[in-house]
Amino acid sequence: MSKFAAYPVDKNVKSYDEYKFTLPEVYRELAKDELREDDVVRTKALAEMRQWIVNNPHIRKCRMDSKFLLRFLRFRQFSVQMACEALEQYLTMREMYPSWFKNLDTSNDKMKELFNCGATSIMGQDSNGRTVVFFRIARFVPEMFEPPVGGIFIALLIEAMLEWEEVQIGGLQVMVDYTDMDLKLFEKWGSSELKLIMEAYTRWYPMRYNDTHAAKLPKKALPVIEKILSFTNPKIRERINCYANVSEMEKHFEPSMAPKGYGGNVDLDGELNPAMWKRIEQQRDVILGLDRMEIDYDYYAPIWDQQNAGLLGETPSA
Repeated sequence: MSKFAAYPVDKNVKSYDEYKFTLPEVYRELAKDELREDDVVRTKALAEMRQWIVNNPHIRKCRMDSKFLLRFLRFRQFSVQMACEALEQYLTMREMYPSWFKNLDTSNDKMKELFNCGATSIMGQDSNGRTVVFFRIARFVPEMFEPPVGGIFIALLIEAMLEWEEVQIGGLQVMVDYTDMDLKLFEKWGSSELKLIMEAYTRWYPMRYNDTHAAKLPKKALPVIEKILSFTNPKIRERINCYANVSEMEKHFEPSMAPKGYGGNVDLDGELNPAMWKRIEQQRDVILGLDRMEIDYDYYAPIWDQQNAGLLGETPSA
């Protein structure tokens, strides 16, 4: 199952890992052009962020490895102050809503079932370094996607992808086929639950989003989709493109990545999806290990409530 061990969370370690950039050259160029990242900037920012964490008494346990901290530095284009704020927001989110964002376990049968239904495909990277994620919404079974399970499933995939530096740098391109969508999919989702997950996916997780291309949204589904989008980061909303037919959407797949049935030959169900789930399973201990991080809940909870009025927190996790 898990191939990689959980990372330590002792913030007072005497030495840190020596970071080496090992990705293809396209990512070095992307990092420089879009994130202002180079070897000098990265080394300096990591040192400053680590020192800030060590000096912060309200962050009690935290991963200090380069790859984890670079999630936030890349997300905030190497503004150390903003990256530290993003880290605090992320850690507080996990403590405020543990039933949604902790214990993300690939061995959970419900997570396996949701992935195996074939609604979600993480297709790999295109020639521009973007990770393409493709949703075939009709494959989601409403009874399997009820809250909080559906939200936990997406959170698990996001945490898995954030462990991959190509995602941190290149971000995501999202493709969505709404053909034959079951209108009951969001029937049991209330406004507060939809707001929570969209705030998390588009603001609190340090994920970079590029364009989204979506097709064949049923008119009857417009009200719920519009409600979901109202809770989405406005910068992401501006990059959503909708099409009346799938043939227009599938033009945005690179030919080598286009799936069968969408102008290409990639076998999602027989090859790509099983291989991707195996890769995610190999990170099981790493993802569960995130739960060992710890903050001063009593300090951060009132700040969170003030900044996120209308979202009720849960009982703090043990």
